Amino acid sequence: MALAGTLVAGPLAGGAQAAPTDTPNLALGSKGAAVKQLQQRLKQLKYDPGTADGRFGGTTRAAVWAFQKVNGLDTTSTGKVGKKTWKALDDPKLPPVITAKSRRERNRVEINIKRQLVVVYKAGKIALISHTSTGSGRYEDGAVSTTPRGYFRVERKIKGVRHAPLGTLYNPIYFYRGYALHGSPNVPLYPDSHGCARLPFGTDMKLFNLVPIGWQVRVK
Repeated sequence: MALAGTLVAGPLAGGAQAAPTDTPNLALGSKGAAVKQLQQRLKQLKYDPGTADGRFGGTTRAAVWAFQKVNGLDTTSTGKVGKKTWKALDDPKLPPVITAKSRRERNRVEINIKRQLVVVYKAGKIALISHTSTGSGRYEDGAVSTTPRGYFRVERKIKGVRHAPLGTLYNPIYFYRGYALHGSPNVPLYPDSHGCARLPFGTDMKLFNLVPIGWQVRVK
């Protein structure tokens, strides 16, 4: 599998795989073998479309969004998959690295605010790529909702539901004070949080199980 473009981030975990051969237009609500093929390919590339069951639901849409953002493709509210996306699946780019080489650790989480992406590296290889929604930049509840930038560490984790003053967090992974990566029922295509990095349901649990306390977190 060739890796086109200049966004070189490092190797994917696992070997190269063949891309899908059936390329119809798909979107939220689609069903069938082509959807399953799409889901399987996304999994091979370390995205999280959920169970490869041939049903194009919200989790698959979020994975498509993440893939399209990494590959410089337009995104739509329905997660439309057309010719350009199928072509990119055959020759995908890797997400850009945002951690300075001098500070780069083999086990880390990167929160890319510009692209609204979360990328997890384990032993130097990509283990998970996810769509996210970070701080909205709006003034609300007495403060501007921004996501802190810098180098941090996973400080604590809470499995399950955490009811916080600014909302409900699912499986939060805290990296700075009250800021966390966490699951949410609302992870839109634009920055919308009070400052945390929201993740789709299902992906939040994958991240929770993958990332231990002490791992590096880079936000930029």
